[in-house]
Amino acid sequence: MTSSPLRWGFLGCGRISSDFVSAMKSLDNVVFQACAARSLGSAQTFAKEHGINQAYDSYEALVSDPDVDVVYIGTLHPWHYEHTVLALNHDKHVLVEKPMAMNVAQATAAIALAREKNLFLMEGMWTRFFPAIRHVRQLLANKEIGDVHHVHAAFGVQFDADNARMWHNELGGGGLLDIGIYPLAFATMVFGAKPEKITSAGKLNDGGVDIFNSVTLEYSDSRFATVEYTMLATLDETVTISGSKGRIHLPTPAHTAMEVRVVKFLEDSTQNETKTLFPWPTPAAGVTFNYGGSEGFRYEL
Repeated sequence: MTSSPLRWGFLGCGRISSDFVSAMKSLDNVVFQACAARSLGSAQTFAKEHGINQAYDSYEALVSDPDVDVVYIGTLHPWHYEHTVLALNHDKHVLVEKPMAMNVAQATAAIALAREKNLFLMEGMWTRFFPAIRHVRQLLANKEIGDVHHVHAAFGVQFDADNARMWHNELGGGGLLDIGIYPLAFATMVFGAKPEKITSAGKLNDGGVDIFNSVTLEYSDSRFATVEYTMLATLDETVTISGSKGRIHLPTPAHTAMEVRVVKFLEDSTQNETKTLFPWPTPAAGVTFNYGGSEGFRYEL
């Protein structure tokens, strides 16, 4: 017996929403029911491009559609919380792009509302769902590299000065919410606990937007993570997890990982390295993406 297909509504018709819908086209058991933008023309163009049944010129109309089961929210960062609450209050399940909120208070309130209404709410932290990352989690659970002592993760992208979304606070700009969230999430994933101490050295621009940062997170038992992110330069986006018996390395691009390297320390003081490949999924015919690795959005589903 098969379940009924989920009927999706897409709140926001920008580039990230386009990539999400495009990735879904390689899946069965989904219906592209509706989309909404700030103008009807934009919504209609998006609907035509992606084969979506209904286009709306207001987000209220989208979440009021009785034929929508779950809402994907792909608007700009500062509106994620507002739109999440809007959808939940109309009894829709929600998958919201990261970050799900601009602060702890908003995130806590959204989670509480979803629990109160018995609705599904998830932040689209897609990295966790990639097969390569699932493999890393299993390696850690099996103690393949022994007791983990250190995590190093970095992500840097040179953003153009005219990219308003990244350089203005009122648009949710800054490196942390866009790229810094990934290396920090690796530290959280590996250690599974709150750090006991955080040391940070970074810089804000004149508008209060964080443009780079170097962070040390200290955990119990002398474990620690070092994380760097920057909006001023393109870095090798890698992750290295070091343990008592070896290390795990994710080469660029770590947040959409396609390869896992494991180095084990042998008794004769030599090392043995193995590599396992995890290619991105094959997209539907004719599909194009705005961002690298967007094929992997389908893993969230």
